[in-house]
Amino acid sequence: RHLKEQGVKPGIPDLFLPCARGGFHGLYIEMKRRKGGRVSIEQKKAIIALRVQGYRVEVCEGWEKAREVIKEYMET
Repeated sequence: RHLKEQGVKPGIPDLFLPCARGGFHGLYIEMKRRKGGRVSIEQKKAIIALRVQGYRVEVCEGWEKAREVIKEYMET
């Protein structure tokens, strides 16, 4: 409820890098636990919509994977 009051929309990934690279408008990352994290229906819909709009979207299990994705994206 608290996040909803702040204007957070359900399904939108956790992190956003507003840097255009490699033909993408920016990078969205949905963070999940290394074990047991699941992507919800709302998240799946948002991921598809963002990709259609020209964003790169990755689901990362753990911060180490997110770090790898960010580093690779910024070096493109």
